[in-house]
Amino acid sequence: MKVLAIDTTTQILSIAFFEENHLLANASVLTKKGSSSKLFCIIERVLQDTGLDKKDLDVVGVSVGPGSFTGVRVGVAAVKALAYALDLKVVAVSTLEAMAYLYPVEGKLLFPLLDARRGQFYGAMFRWLEGKCERLSHDSLLNPEDVERIAPSVLFIGESAGRFGFRYIPAHGIANGVALCTLCRAKEGRFTPLGKLKPIYLRPSDAEQKYGITVYKA
Repeated sequence: MKVLAIDTTTQILSIAFFEENHLLANASVLTKKGSSSKLFCIIERVLQDTGLDKKDLDVVGVSVGPGSFTGVRVGVAAVKALAYALDLKVVAVSTLEAMAYLYPVEGKLLFPLLDARRGQFYGAMFRWLEGKCERLSHDSLLNPEDVERIAPSVLFIGESAGRFGFRYIPAHGIANGVALCTLCRAKEGRFTPLGKLKPIYLRPSDAEQKYGITVYKA
């Protein structure tokens, strides 16, 4: 099974191409003005590195948030376009769950953490048991005191934990985690209908709060 995975939810845009559990090619780009518009060019480059074509893909996975509001929308829109054009199956993956898939450490309580701005954080708890990643909590919007309270019990994933001086595992190449989660779900037939492929927002965007508008509705 050949999987293309896309993550645009953080400042580091990442793309990965897997065949089964084997990484064939990937790319990470620091997000700058205009780089989101180059997403399809980056996808093409990753595929060229493998000598394959988009038509060889079986399924595409995408991180749907939480994360950057603009970034999440870019990724979801791109995957919808690819899926429609190539008749591909799709798997939507929480960014936090994708981060947990990067580190299959048995028995540890893993807590991926992302900067949500405004002094808050996105986080959720996972645990690997017998080769499977178990979700132990919903994706949540956290205050600093929430992070400090759980710190003694968990292993953080993501550089945001470093702000508190806590030990953490870096979250590099989140698309790799998206791909691994996508493979697991695809093998179980757990695909996401395109009509239900939507961003995960844990709070209204700045524009919604300031102007009372809906930024994304599909």
